[in-house]
Amino acid sequence: MNSRTRLDYALFQLTPTRTRCDLVIFGGNAIEKLTSGLLEPFVSHLNSAKHQISRGVYSITLQPSRISPWFTKATLERFVKFVGTPEVLERFVTLEQELAQIKTSAESNGSTYAERHLCYNDEHKAKPISLSKSNGGTYGTDNAVQNENSKGHLQHVLESRKSVLQKEEAMAQF
Repeated sequence: MNSRTRLDYALFQLTPTRTRCDLVIFGGNAIEKLTSGLLEPFVSHLNSAKHQISRGVYSITLQPSRISPWFTKATLERFVKFVGTPEVLERFVTLEQELAQIKTSAESNGSTYAERHLCYNDEHKAKPISLSKSNGGTYGTDNAVQNENSKGHLQHVLESRKSVLQKEEAMAQF
């Protein structure tokens, strides 16, 4: 098949474990297997593939909604090369790991922070925050208040970083 051949559709044929795939392209009367490999790098770049995977399918079809001059064998070859670049694979693995760590950290810290914050507020509703002079001659707040403030700050930082990572991940998807 010529690189400039306009494709009718492309098909990711998945293995029974749905971790590997063959990418087969269809253009006119021609059929060609373009590549084989891990499925995850492709899925991480294709929202339509994520949607189809969630339905439990064993093949994912890529097909433009209308005739598109850009949907050629050469376009898919460049896409395969891009997805297979070690830097791209490494970045996506790093993004996924960091997002998972933030989610785990936010869940564990968020629940304890929320519980402590609610309990602290209930117990100390009418009490003002006490300032006491420390040994160094400066005023400081109660340790409990400092802990709650730093946990709240940590939670805010984690949520901000999570948002940045999700935007970066979205920009890399087609």
